[in-house]
Amino acid sequence: MKTLQYHAEHRHATWLELFFDLVFVASIGVVTHNLAHTHHGHIELQQLWMFPIEFLPVWWIWATHTLYANRFDTDSKAHRVASLGIMFLMVTMAAFLGEGIFDHYERFIGFYVAIRFVLAGLYLSSAGKLEDSRHYATRVGKGIIAGALISGSSLLFDSPYREIILIGGIAFEMIAATIVGRKTSVDPIHKEHLVERIGLFSIILLGESIISLVGGLRDIVWNPYNLTAALTGFLMIGSLWWIYYDSFHVMEKLKRMKQGFVLVYSHIFLAMGLVILANVIRHAILGDLAMDDFRILAITGMIFFYLGKQIIYYVSIPSFRKNILINSTVCVAITVASGFLPRPEYALIGITLGMFFYTYSNFKWTLTKDVTCPL
Repeated sequence: MKTLQYHAEHRHATWLELFFDLVFVASIGVVTHNLAHTHHGHIELQQLWMFPIEFLPVWWIWATHTLYANRFDTDSKAHRVASLGIMFLMVTMAAFLGEGIFDHYERFIGFYVAIRFVLAGLYLSSAGKLEDSRHYATRVGKGIIAGALISGSSLLFDSPYREIILIGGIAFEMIAATIVGRKTSVDPIHKEHLVERIGLFSIILLGESIISLVGGLRDIVWNPYNLTAALTGFLMIGSLWWIYYDSFHVMEKLKRMKQGFVLVYSHIFLAMGLVILANVIRHAILGDLAMDDFRILAITGMIFFYLGKQIIYYVSIPSFRKNILINSTVCVAITVASGFLPRPEYALIGITLGMFFYTYSNFKWTLTKDVTCPL
């Protein structure tokens, strides 16, 4: 077996991992598009229900593969073939995402379970080659199989129980992996690699916001309102990028980040928040969404972003906690208040100003604190 990438000097994401992310882009693009459709100025409840149902399985495939590669990637032929197989299955599964998922649910769940079994096989095969992590890899692999069987059994039920069982299988895997990581001897995660992978994951989602912005500007009659929305939307994306990546040097040195679960799991909120905000920008440009629906979408997206961005720092750096609570409370209040402005463009400006304050306050009062002990 080739040398583990875990022990490589100056380790970075492999070309295969970057290729894997491209497939993730395609799948997330389909899910993102679900919230772009309006029906007489409203987003229907089924669309809101479908969004996490489709997003979570796609995200969990990416997260499981990333956590596996972080410790056990050898960049061997077997690993490459298995990863390429997952990518093909994921591309095919993405064809059944969208409004037709309930019409082809058996195909969607079939491909999803197949991907989970390939991931389980990767873990189980590593168990036979890595003496120090044998028990960990075996137990995680079995947990993936159990979770896949739970999710697969959703095929036997009707909506909404079907979707609840699907997500229940994912929740089971997440909990099982956390317990195994805490109770089984295994090397800590490779912090720099995991943080880099999370960063690449997030930049993809920011890219979806740019795609939504460009898509919103096509085939419209330009006027001061939609031009203002476009400019404001880009400023918001820029602020999200600025504050998120300028604190990465802190994240990759956190002493308490041994297993990486807090970082990975919290980013489901950030990921969903960025996807929702991508649609918020698009609807602000098009002006095709009723203000009540726009308000709910914008507030939900920003709250998810703040949660996903702050949880890892709140858990790992006690000196940050007071400032995190104050900053987040103020920014959420600004977002909520902005949602009651009379037009989406005005609301977007208010929300973006809240993001400006969030960025400024983090650089001014939070990131300036002494974090020598937690690091």
